[in-house]
Amino acid sequence: MSEPSKAWRRIQPAAVLFDLDGTLVDSAPDIAAAVNELLTQDGIEPHPVSAVRKMIGHGLEKLVERAFEARSVTLSSQALAGRHAAMNKVYARHLTDLTTLRPGSAEAVRAVRADGIGCAVVTNKPEAFSYTILAHFDLLPDIETVVGGDSGYPKKPAPDMLLAACDRLGVPPGETVLVGDSGADLASARAAGIACILVRGGYCDRPVDELGADLVIADLNALPAVLGLTEEASP
Repeated sequence: MSEPSKAWRRIQPAAVLFDLDGTLVDSAPDIAAAVNELLTQDGIEPHPVSAVRKMIGHGLEKLVERAFEARSVTLSSQALAGRHAAMNKVYARHLTDLTTLRPGSAEAVRAVRADGIGCAVVTNKPEAFSYTILAHFDLLPDIETVVGGDSGYPKKPAPDMLLAACDRLGVPPGETVLVGDSGADLASARAAGIACILVRGGYCDRPVDELGADLVIADLNALPAVLGLTEEASP
């Protein structure tokens, strides 16, 4: 676990916002299966899961665009909209086949709520998909609200979804922490005036230790101690 910044030492969070993909769950295998089914429909060579991991972020439409561009196929706006719609239908069948919880995620969410701290999920993934995944892993009882990429707000790295979650929880941004895994998470938190903890091993195109988050942790096993909910944290 990295050394907290001075700003982090002053924070007593009243709410925790969790990113979903790459933070609470490892959904890349299912996302890769879906995007590769889409590519195969168009006679395009599929991508390995490792390549798809680097494409995740900014929502499914951007993922589709990146997947085609990586095979030297540039889609028009109309074509992209069509393939995005097709991707939604394909991915809806692959939401929980191969997706797994990341280490410590269920325990972290439950510890947050057990201590009376507000808890939300803020993700660029569509809300219906997010609810299905969270329900599959029995996380919904401890999550008060979900703000997804189709909620009507600009997606991360814009701050709007985070601010909406704070408003729903009734907690000021300055008393809130975002837990994520990427530069988009950090940028959205900075723009919203929210502290940010990044988790290693998620979906980021560079080491998260280089991004300048308030704190970087190895996995979510460390989060309860970081928030003062337990006595010991995992390194």
